[in-house]
Amino acid sequence: MVLGRDDIVNDLRALGVGPGMTIMVHSSLSALGRVEGGAETLIEALIEAVGPEGTVAMPAMPGGGVFDIDESPSTVGTVTEVFRTYPGVQRSFHPTHSACAIGPKADYLLEDTLDQPTAVGTESPWGRLSRLSEGYVLLLGVDQDRNTLLHHAEEIVRVPYLNTIERDYLDDEGNVHTKTLELFPGPHRDFIGLEPRLREGNAMRIGTVGNAVARLMHAATTVEIVVAALREDPAAVLCDNPNCDDCVMQRARIKAHDLAQHDFTASALLDELVDDLTAARDGGEWAGGMKAICNEGIRVVELGEVLGRQFIEDEGARAAFLGELAEMEMTVSCLHVGLTGEELHMDAERVGARMDAAGALARSAGIPLLKVPSPRGCTARDAVEHLRGACESAGAGVTVVFENVPETVWDTGEACDQPLLALADDYPLGFAYNPGHFANVGEKPFLGTYRDTKLKRYTRIIYATDGCFPGRPQYTLPAQGNGELKEVISIFRARRFDGFVTLKMGDRRGTEQFQAHAQAFRRLLETS
Repeated sequence: MVLGRDDIVNDLRALGVGPGMTIMVHSSLSALGRVEGGAETLIEALIEAVGPEGTVAMPAMPGGGVFDIDESPSTVGTVTEVFRTYPGVQRSFHPTHSACAIGPKADYLLEDTLDQPTAVGTESPWGRLSRLSEGYVLLLGVDQDRNTLLHHAEEIVRVPYLNTIERDYLDDEGNVHTKTLELFPGPHRDFIGLEPRLREGNAMRIGTVGNAVARLMHAATTVEIVVAALREDPAAVLCDNPNCDDCVMQRARIKAHDLAQHDFTASALLDELVDDLTAARDGGEWAGGMKAICNEGIRVVELGEVLGRQFIEDEGARAAFLGELAEMEMTVSCLHVGLTGEELHMDAERVGARMDAAGALARSAGIPLLKVPSPRGCTARDAVEHLRGACESAGAGVTVVFENVPETVWDTGEACDQPLLALADDYPLGFAYNPGHFANVGEKPFLGTYRDTKLKRYTRIIYATDGCFPGRPQYTLPAQGNGELKEVISIFRARRFDGFVTLKMGDRRGTEQFQAHAQAFRRLLETS
């Protein structure tokens, strides 16, 4: 069957398109079947269906390159390009989200869009459409993935995964200008998944035009429904496919945004995901570990004993790592001096040289914290002197931290208090609070250690590490042990703790374990 103009008009009328409407049309000409006269016939039918008091609009996105309002073709379908040059049609001046329209509301939809800071905001054609009581989106043979109006809802909510981009355009005199656009949409979305909400909210009528499934959507109601969905869940239009890099990346931005609402800075111990700073970047362990951290919205890493040693001793590995980190816009929270607890007191000259080198590298790389190991096999007095030497080596701008570790000099809250009380008034000395380790030695990290010691004054790192009392598993997922981790983090947040909360698993390692740990940590934050 060959569709004529009258056939299309009749189908549009049956769908609900009527006189006086303003419709933004997204279409696939081939989906309608054979149309006598092609795109022009469809355009004429749309104009007839809304009548002389109605307005027909279509997207006219120009694609890449420098936007020229007169010459840049529409790249979003044959019908839109034919419509762009149809007699009487006007085009909006916008380097990414240009639109065309014909009818009484054309000026209202299209004027002054270049001056707006975003592409699909309140004063874009789609934003203005949504303010019209008779404003509709018409999808002809295409689905919600082609519905630009849904990006307007994302912008209203200011979902965290939106971007800032730049695009070039020609002015009336042929000069090239660059436009910065904030809250820019893209890439992949699962807009198709919104269909049940839109049907339940009576925002949409479904019928057929020719062979094509057609959706007529009230613009204002559609925006209202999608805005509500996004406010309930900013990831409402992102898919759950773990292999969809676009949606994984956008979910990571949501997580990063949520973490940024806290006074603390989230960090992750890189040693639990990576063995070697020089490992292959493309698809290797290093790339996988860094990707796992980024996917959890974390942009800061700590270098533990193994990677800290390599960072200090291997200049090439250090340079490559810092270069990669800068490209990823990530930083280092803490650098371990790369010595074991036994090495700390075996060779004073070697230890002194290592402390000097570590302090100098921390200062040059802008790393705020320098971590020393918890000593084994020495007296508490000797341990204090080791800390004093480390503080003197660290220099200005770097704080030395130490952690409570079972079976070391610094295992209990009382033992950790002693060096802080002895040195912290004279040196930049801080504490790395590990709730799981306090539980391992039989202490209650919140009800006991936190309340009974001065450690909270000097804490610069809280390890999101949970563990159990003696005789039970040493480490668990956050909030599944005896570390009172939820309570510890909550009380520090009440003090507006502005140090680092670092994800540290203990005896588990690898990306899958890290993902599980990070998910449990997020649940902990959401309920505290």
